Amino acid sequence: MRAGTHSSIIDAAEPLIAKLDRVCRVSCGVIRANARSRSRTIKILCLKGGWRLTVVAKNAKQEFHLFDVSLDEISAILAGREFDSFEKILPASEASEA
Repeated sequence: MRAGTHSSIIDAAEPLIAKLDRVCRVSCGVIRANARSRSRTIKILCLKGGWRLTVVAKNAKQEFHLFDVSLDEISAILAGREFDSFEKILPASEASEA
């Protein structure tokens, strides 16, 4: 479920956020125009109590905060074929750090 409905979502992030909405709470952040990126990127960063998801497309960048979801669940969603065109930057899992 999305936290609030006042935010819009950049086109590149819509399919991902639609899938994440089914498994966790998503808070949309500010859209920054003119990101000027050569590739489409999804970056996950661990925060206290959740995750920061940053989606960068050719002309825009947006951050989302995810709550009540594990990195494994996020990784399973990102493994879908519709996200193959994105470069994915994920934190090392806790299992590989031990």
